[in-house]
Amino acid sequence: MGRRVLLSFLGLSDYEYCYYTYGGVTSSYTRFIQTAVYELFRGDEPMDVVVFATKEARDRNGQDRKKGDKLLEGIDTAFRRIAPEANVKIVEIESGQDEQSNWRLFDRIMGEIEEGDTIYFDITHSFRSIPFVALIALNYARLVKQADIGAIVYGWFEVLGRPVDVEQMPAEQRVAPIVDLTSMARLLDWTNGVDQFLRTGDASIIQTLTAKENSAVFRNPSSTQTMRNEVKELNQLTKRLDQTEKVFRTCRSLQIDEEVQKFHEQLARVRSSSVEAIKPLVPLLDVMEKKYAMFDDDPIMNSWKAVRWCLDHGLIQQALTMLEENAVTAVCRVLGFDLRDEKIRGDVHSAIEILLRDIPKEKWRVRSVELVEQIIDFLSPYKGDLKPFSMLKERRNDINHAGARPQPLKAEKFWPDAEQSFRELGVFFERMSALAKTMQVAKENA
Repeated sequence: MGRRVLLSFLGLSDYEYCYYTYGGVTSSYTRFIQTAVYELFRGDEPMDVVVFATKEARDRNGQDRKKGDKLLEGIDTAFRRIAPEANVKIVEIESGQDEQSNWRLFDRIMGEIEEGDTIYFDITHSFRSIPFVALIALNYARLVKQADIGAIVYGWFEVLGRPVDVEQMPAEQRVAPIVDLTSMARLLDWTNGVDQFLRTGDASIIQTLTAKENSAVFRNPSSTQTMRNEVKELNQLTKRLDQTEKVFRTCRSLQIDEEVQKFHEQLARVRSSSVEAIKPLVPLLDVMEKKYAMFDDDPIMNSWKAVRWCLDHGLIQQALTMLEENAVTAVCRVLGFDLRDEKIRGDVHSAIEILLRDIPKEKWRVRSVELVEQIIDFLSPYKGDLKPFSMLKERRNDINHAGARPQPLKAEKFWPDAEQSFRELGVFFERMSALAKTMQVAKENA
């Protein structure tokens, strides 16, 4: 199990004493936001404390020193007074801001983060490019060291006024809030999750984040029932998103229309949310919705578009499988066959192969000669449109047999061949769709 560690920065200012508050709790009277964050966030177990400081900042604020007739407490003394159990380490950093200095700062921060740490990051006295570099380091540590962010906080001392004015205030009026910025880091997580979804179709990060949000809200006693209901709806949305993605990855082609519809319905429920924590996600929800915007109420064209979805996400094997099977499904829809009847689907496959290869009747190996003849008669006008089916079937067999065949195709050939088959078979799907609609209109008018 990793540590709980506070990362902070120390500057050159003559910090004034004040109290800090967070969550209705007030810290000890202190010059240093670091001791306040430690007190207010430490929980049941002590935290390690790492304070990054330039040599000048350490000399000025690391130890006690006099300012006129006043003795200013150094950060070492402040921790010994307020939290003597804390393990405090001051790490020297450069004051430079050039590229090389920023990389060295990055290395220093990474060097203080251990595997599995939960990090509490205080940005109060970070300056210039330091917050940017530190946030990048934190995000990187989450990936390579499995670190987690406990909180990102800022001590809002400025709310009290100018330091010269604060100096004249009585102690009881010097109360400054600690602002929790952790939700902004979560927004970055959401952005990464949606980016992963857009590039790969994988919604796992999004689902993990919503599960955490759901759990946090239900654990918080101050959460209203409305908030709980709305966050629950968000959790349900990502479950729908994950289910829809699984349908594509496992080639459940006959479920695609249903799952996409369920996703849109759940998205509409989340859009009506008024919870502040969800509002920043609205633009990301728009992006997620666009991912399925291509699908409408035409099942035949949707089955062709599903292949486009697979190709766009690098799912070559799924694209080849669905393109072949969905072409068969389109024929079944037009002819009114049971879409899930394996024997009938086998007859359609056979009819297409016989038609394209001009196989004489005496060499047919089919279950029902009469049904296959009927299907061939129907498909004959579309023989040219079905020509890509032969290469498609060969590519699907090759990839499904894992290349364990004589003269297997090179890996780099599958995507362009799948893309070509997809484009060329588009005309066939369009004609089947138009024919199905015409037949439906005729049926309704009969």
